[in-house]
Amino acid sequence: MTPNLDTAVAPPKRCYRRPRRWETFEKLFEPIERDGGTVLWYPGEVGPDPDPHDWWTVLDCDGRLLLAAGFHFVNRFAFIRCARPWGGEPNDHPEYLY
Repeated sequence: MTPNLDTAVAPPKRCYRRPRRWETFEKLFEPIERDGGTVLWYPGEVGPDPDPHDWWTVLDCDGRLLLAAGFHFVNRFAFIRCARPWGGEPNDHPEYLY
């Protein structure tokens, strides 16, 4: 499924060597808060046939939690669903700190 191009966030034009800040992620993608005040969805809580462009994976990378576009399964901690989808290819988006 292709995201709505009117609302999709395009990959940045420049390459980032370090993960970007959580505050930047919040402004760009608008994470959806769940009941209880969390934005985290754990494996098994994501419904059937989700659009990967609406989701980010929280990865545990040597004790740091990073967000990566789409669904990933290695080092996965949880998922975050966003109101604004990411556009382009998942690897074109930088990681973000969680």
